[in-house]
Amino acid sequence: MGSYSEGIVPGVHGHENGTGLNSKLKSHHQGDQVRRKDIPRIFLNCFKNHTQHVVQKGQCRCKKTYSRVPLEEIRNLLHLSLLGKQSQCKPRWCTLRRAQEISKVLVVVMHGVSSSCYRSHKDCFVKLTEISKVQTKVGFTSKQDLVAALFKTGSSETKKDGANDNYPGRSSFLVSKTKMVSLNYPLRDDDNIVSTNHTDEVSDNSPLFALDCEMCQTQEGLELAKVCLVEEDGQLIYSRLVKPENEIINYLTEYSGMTAETLQEVNTRLRDVQEEIIQLLPPDAILVGQSIENDLRALKMFHPFCVDTSDMFTRSGHRVGLANLTQFYLSREIQSGDQGHDPAEDARAALDLFKLRLAEGTKLPNYKRRKGSQQPERISVDSSLLAGCEDQRKTCAIVDVRKVIRQFEANAADILECINDSESFKKATSAIKRRDFTWLQFHSLHNLLQGNWISEETLQMTLRKLDERLHQLYQCLPGKSLLITLMAPSDTSSKQLGRCFVTLTKESL
Repeated sequence: MGSYSEGIVPGVHGHENGTGLNSKLKSHHQGDQVRRKDIPRIFLNCFKNHTQHVVQKGQCRCKKTYSRVPLEEIRNLLHLSLLGKQSQCKPRWCTLRRAQEISKVLVVVMHGVSSSCYRSHKDCFVKLTEISKVQTKVGFTSKQDLVAALFKTGSSETKKDGANDNYPGRSSFLVSKTKMVSLNYPLRDDDNIVSTNHTDEVSDNSPLFALDCEMCQTQEGLELAKVCLVEEDGQLIYSRLVKPENEIINYLTEYSGMTAETLQEVNTRLRDVQEEIIQLLPPDAILVGQSIENDLRALKMFHPFCVDTSDMFTRSGHRVGLANLTQFYLSREIQSGDQGHDPAEDARAALDLFKLRLAEGTKLPNYKRRKGSQQPERISVDSSLLAGCEDQRKTCAIVDVRKVIRQFEANAADILECINDSESFKKATSAIKRRDFTWLQFHSLHNLLQGNWISEETLQMTLRKLDERLHQLYQCLPGKSLLITLMAPSDTSSKQLGRCFVTLTKESL
């Protein structure tokens, strides 16, 4: 059998040199790899107790997952897909990679379709099932407002007793449980985490304690090196240097102020500090700090009543650096030396900022970033979604009935009122081409179910029409677009489950 000469590709014009073709193929392959780095992808994460398929790059494998997720988790995905790296939201039930590359986001709600309805009529949703890459059941709490839960429009929030709209009390600023989970706060059931001796709830009269910590880099990551506590009157009541458990590989002196000499004679360990702080704090203490989750992670301590000053001074929930906030509101300069940060000074600054926020209430102007200052901060999970889009110059359209769009009139979005599904479909088709984010809700099935009996034939016809309209909207989306389809039962008080489907347009698969 004859052999081919080096550089000759068989089957290409006899003995023509194939080096040029090989170079082109290699160049094409490299270009394809570069393009793939710009492609967003989504897949389900591991959870516990239940089994479901995980889709990643077209391959399925079986993993343990939750059987349902709360609406807040759907909102986290929506927040991340719209705001990308500026969002703090990290949905636990799925992972969205390269969210910043997503070109458009479309949310379609099928009002009146429950998870059980979908299961019993899967043959009516052939196109939806075909295009969807990730799906999960969605749990609704009793009479939960879908729009308020996803957009933080305010109607789902309960006001604290005694809180004034213009001067909210200190308990109104507590970090929510959802936000604690999203920002990776230490939680009671986490491994190697100790809990304070806290009460079940606090009031607007509960005492404030400002907390700040400095860390060093060890072989195991960041570890506590110094901790300070300041009580409400500004007095420093606790300050300790702490010897990290593991070998220090970087003292981070520029930020922590720590050096080998500073910690050389220190014998205090993390467990000692934990015990002392637990003894020091009253049960109803409210901890105040700048991005306080970092301090609690360093302390490996859980406390349920925390106030974060980093995101309370912007309408959208942007996180702003402590030095910038202190200069803007208090006309004080901190963190300006070359000897590292002073945790006592930082704790007092956070405390004074929060006390100013309480005293001025809604009269306090929003923080405005000056030209030449640091890059925009990340957007909080508790911020209004549309306000975040406005800050990121993302254009939005809300296509819905009057009852729903009233909740959006104060927000920055195109409000397109409709009276039926046909009109909603036409307006959404046009909005998709002009806007970065479009919200659309179909109410046909919900309206049919209101006190009426409908035949199986009518039900199937309605569901197939929804499936067909959804597919047409999907075809209008450009490449790298995200389609979130949410099935929302009519009666959430009956504890029916909804269902969520997530689709990336073909170009991004």
